[in-house]
Amino acid sequence: MSATTTGTSKRTLLLLLTLFSLPVLLAALVLNMGWYTGGSTNNGQLLTDISYQQLQQDNPQAQKWQMITFVPSQCDATCEAHLQELGRAHIALGRYQDRVIPIAYSLAPLSLPKPFTTVTTDDVIEQSLASYAVVVVDPMGQWVLGYQADQTREMLIDLRKLLKLSRIG
Repeated sequence: MSATTTGTSKRTLLLLLTLFSLPVLLAALVLNMGWYTGGSTNNGQLLTDISYQQLQQDNPQAQKWQMITFVPSQCDATCEAHLQELGRAHIALGRYQDRVIPIAYSLAPLSLPKPFTTVTTDDVIEQSLASYAVVVVDPMGQWVLGYQADQTREMLIDLRKLLKLSRIG
């Protein structure tokens, strides 16, 4: 073997090592320097560590996905419009409709049209729902995503994704 062949082999080996290790080193640098911001596909506010069990409440529809909202004792025009919008969102779920139960919590007994299930509750649920107009709850009773009143479309998009990926409920 000549010296030129050995030099060329070493150079080729070094070039290959650099070529394959450079992307790994660049990725580590980007992650360690905080230049990467991870994306999320959900539109609602992700809720962690909130569940019926933690709130010491019974799950009204165990083994079903739920869209829960709080309805005041005196439901005004805004409240009624919100309930109608939730009802339309439930219908818009299409084939997933039977997997989701819309639940309206209230401090006083209410009579709401189908598809709503009404639950009379204490102020624990009212306080927990104070920040959101609607909360999506998984079949295990874990509160997953919270939405404002004007985010019905976003809730529908997220709920469809969850139902498509979920095999429970």
